[in-house]
Amino acid sequence: MTQKRKIKTKEVKKILRKKWFRRYCPLIFLCIVGLASGFYLYKHTPETKYTQNQKQSASTDKSDTSKAEKSSSRIKPWYTYHSVAHAMGGLDGKDYLNSIDGFYPAYEKGYRIFEMDILLTSDNVAVGKHRWGWNLSDPTTKRGEAVSYQEFKNTKIYGKYTPTSFLDVLNLMEKYPDFYLMTDSKSTKPAAAKKEFQILVQTAKKVGKEDLLDRIIVQIYNQDMYYAVKSVYPFKNFIYTTYQQRDAAFYRMIKFCKANGIQGVTCPQNDINDYRMELLKKEGIYSYTHSVNNSYYAREYMRLGVYGIYSDFLSPNQINKGWVQINCSEFTWKYLKSRIPALYD
Repeated sequence: MTQKRKIKTKEVKKILRKKWFRRYCPLIFLCIVGLASGFYLYKHTPETKYTQNQKQSASTDKSDTSKAEKSSSRIKPWYTYHSVAHAMGGLDGKDYLNSIDGFYPAYEKGYRIFEMDILLTSDNVAVGKHRWGWNLSDPTTKRGEAVSYQEFKNTKIYGKYTPTSFLDVLNLMEKYPDFYLMTDSKSTKPAAAKKEFQILVQTAKKVGKEDLLDRIIVQIYNQDMYYAVKSVYPFKNFIYTTYQQRDAAFYRMIKFCKANGIQGVTCPQNDINDYRMELLKKEGIYSYTHSVNNSYYAREYMRLGVYGIYSDFLSPNQINKGWVQINCSEFTWKYLKSRIPALYD
C-alpha cells in the first residue's frame, strides 16, 4: 500500500509539473525574448548625441506654448519609425499625388511620417507638387510652367484627388498631433532653397502655427542647402539625401551629418550596400531608401542594413514585419508568429 501511494504521488507530481510548464513556459519565454530583444536594440539601434540634446533642450525650454507641449508629449522621435509615406501616400495604384486624400488612409494604416514634394506656385504659395508638367492634373508629366495658386487648387489630380497646399498640411498637423511632415524640396541651390523655406516659415507664422515647424523634417541635398535653410529658421529635424551626390565622398557626408546633428540619410535604391549602411549605423545615423512598394524588396534592403523605407502602397505593418524578421532569430520569429498573428496581417 505504501509503495502504491508513493507511485501515485510521483505520477501526480509529474502531471502537475507538466501542467505548470504548459501554463508558464510561454510567459517565461516571452519575458526572455523581450529582454533579449531589448538588449539587441540597445546594442544595435544607432545611439545619437542629438537625442540627448533634444531631451536637454526640452527640459530647459520653458517658453513653449501649451499646445506644443501637449503635442510633443504625445509624439515619438521621428527616427523611431521604419516607414515613410511617399508623396503623402498613394491611392488606387497612383503615386506622386501629394494629396490630402492619400493622407487619411495612410494614417489609418499606421504611417506617422509623411513625405511631401514642395513647389512654389507662380504667386509664391507653397504646394504639394512633384513637378510642373504640361498636364496639370497628371503629376507625372514634364515640361510645364508654374501656375497660380488658384489654378492649382481648382485642378483636381487625375480629375478626382484634392490638390493640397502646405497650409492644408499644417491644419492636418494641428488636428493630428502625432505625425511628422518630411519636405522634399526641389530647390536645391542655396538662394532658391532659402526663398522656399522663408515662405514655409511665413505661412506657419501667419496662421499662428509656428510651433508645428518642430515637426518638420527637412530633406537636404547638399551642405550649402543645409546652411541656407538653417539661416531661415532653426529647424530641429533633418535628413540628408544622397540622390544628387552619388559621386561625393560618402564618409565625408556622414561626418558632416554627425557634426551638425542630422539624424538620417536617405539613399536611392542603387546606392544601397551593406558597407555604406554599416558606416551609417556605426556613426549613429538612421538609413532610409525610397521608394519601395514590394515587401520582399523592402525586407532585402533591410537585410543590407537599411533602417527605414519610403513607400506608396506598403503598410507600416508590412515594413515592420520585415524589420522583425531580419533582426529576430528564426525560432523567435516562428514563435511570435504563432502567438501574435497580427504580425502576419
